[in-house]
Amino acid sequence: MRKIILPILFISSLTFCQLAAADEGLKRGELATWKFKIGGDERLRYEYRHDFNFNQNVRDSGKGYGTGSQIFNRFRINAQALLSDEYLNDIAEVFVEGLDGRVGSYQMKPMTAQKESFDLHQAYVNINEILGSDFSFKIGRQELKYGAGRLVAAPTWANRIRSFDGAVLKYQTGNFYCDLLLASDAKYDDNNCNPINFREKLTGFYAGYQENNVSPLIEVYYLPQIIHTDASRSTRNTAGARLKGRVPGNILYDIEFPYQFGKADHKTIKAYALHVDISHPFLSALWQPNVTFEYNQASGDNDPNDKMNNTFIPLYQSTHDPYGLMDFFRWQNMREVALRVDLFLTEKLKLTPQTNFLWLMSTNDSWYDSTGTALRNVKKGLRSYHVGQEVSLRASYDFNKNIKVETGYAHFFTGKYVAISGANDDADWIYSQLNFKY
Repeated sequence: MRKIILPILFISSLTFCQLAAADEGLKRGELATWKFKIGGDERLRYEYRHDFNFNQNVRDSGKGYGTGSQIFNRFRINAQALLSDEYLNDIAEVFVEGLDGRVGSYQMKPMTAQKESFDLHQAYVNINEILGSDFSFKIGRQELKYGAGRLVAAPTWANRIRSFDGAVLKYQTGNFYCDLLLASDAKYDDNNCNPINFREKLTGFYAGYQENNVSPLIEVYYLPQIIHTDASRSTRNTAGARLKGRVPGNILYDIEFPYQFGKADHKTIKAYALHVDISHPFLSALWQPNVTFEYNQASGDNDPNDKMNNTFIPLYQSTHDPYGLMDFFRWQNMREVALRVDLFLTEKLKLTPQTNFLWLMSTNDSWYDSTGTALRNVKKGLRSYHVGQEVSLRASYDFNKNIKVETGYAHFFTGKYVAISGANDDADWIYSQLNFKY
């Protein structure tokens, strides 16, 4: 039954879209026309991992870590239909996209979590300025991203890209906008069409205001996440604000502070996170370096045996680039100081050296990687919070708007926490990838 709900929803929404758009066009006295476009992209990446389980004596832990090579290939194809008025303003959009992901490996088990036989990734209709109002409506399977993607994002580093089944009602007037959303994370099923997930919901609103392009951007949000499964029941409410802008001296800043509250398995949730970054571009210097200093913090649980849960969980966050390239951390029980420099050697060649210093906020909680997996569990008596330092170097070259190559290297120096909690060998990572856009 669930497998047929999405197609029915999509077809009925398409019909509604056509009728509403045509009616709107008649009321405006405009000549509506359809425009069609087919596009897609393909990406091929090679990775070599060394000691990702921090133990050179064990080549593969059986969980995708260890030492060995991986090859990832992702292919996407999409079709778009736009209904425009005589002034080329888009009245409505219909969008369908499929995704296929493949994984190969050498000397280690392939990451089956990155394998996805060709499946429906997006299928939605979007109606702009309904009946001439300030409201727009988008319904179907779709990607969602808000702010900098620290809480809700569709990260593209992995073969699989997150999408949601749901609806978004957008209100925009002048420089103010607000999204009301009701969505469910589409869980992957490699052997079937990815089903609608009725047991996990994301609701709430995300609003913002910016006077003009050089004025401060202010965003506020309230995002309840409701998860009811056979094993767990939780309602995690995330309320927060983000401020982005610049100060004299061409110094840019981005500050975000979310707070979480609610209930999870009979425990009271009280958790928080903080992000601050400051950057400055040196436009007159050689290679026009842009220097960024970043600080991130997210609370961890102080006592796993009490009735309070202090672990901040970043909902559906971005992955890979934040908190280090090797994906050993996410915005959960962590503290980080990072420094990055973007160097523009030519118009097409960009070089990025970076370093990340990483600690835990609570040694009574686990150390979580970008997927939320606990890399090290709680061990009684641990006193060190320092997990390690990552240093990395990336280079990217844009041949043209359709072809891009990228390569990089990262090394993770393990800290005292790793040493006293288990194996503590340093880890290395090398990758190269090629992107085609059709």
